[in-house]
Amino acid sequence: MRVIPTVKAPEKKDARFGRRLTDVEVLEGLPSVEELHEELLGYANVILGRADPPTDMDSMLDLMEVAAAYYARAKEIDMLIHWEEQNRRVIRGSPYYKLRTGQLRSFIEMAKVMCDLGSRRLSAERLLYEQRYDAGNGE
Repeated sequence: MRVIPTVKAPEKKDARFGRRLTDVEVLEGLPSVEELHEELLGYANVILGRADPPTDMDSMLDLMEVAAAYYARAKEIDMLIHWEEQNRRVIRGSPYYKLRTGQLRSFIEMAKVMCDLGSRRLSAERLLYEQRYDAGNGE
């Protein structure tokens, strides 16, 4: 069963920013359960360090930004499945339901933890920078 949402994000009318809010690209929509499984495994391999991130990133924000983008995509999938459940196109025990309550839920928790880790790394780096600066070595 292939479920495609009928609502699309609004088109960009005016450019308020010089770039997209995130440079991490993720898939969209609600493909088959098998495709979602592969997508989530791909994202997990990136945030667990088994695969390279999709873009050239070289700052302390890397882990946080990638994990946050993957977390947002997972929550989008969760939202789309919930919508299909509300419209009775996905029922309890169906493959989408099992994905949402199993693998997707686990991935959401993993991405959230890795996003928090990225944030803690950034805070630690900032603290070290401020200590070096206060000691007179930051100039």
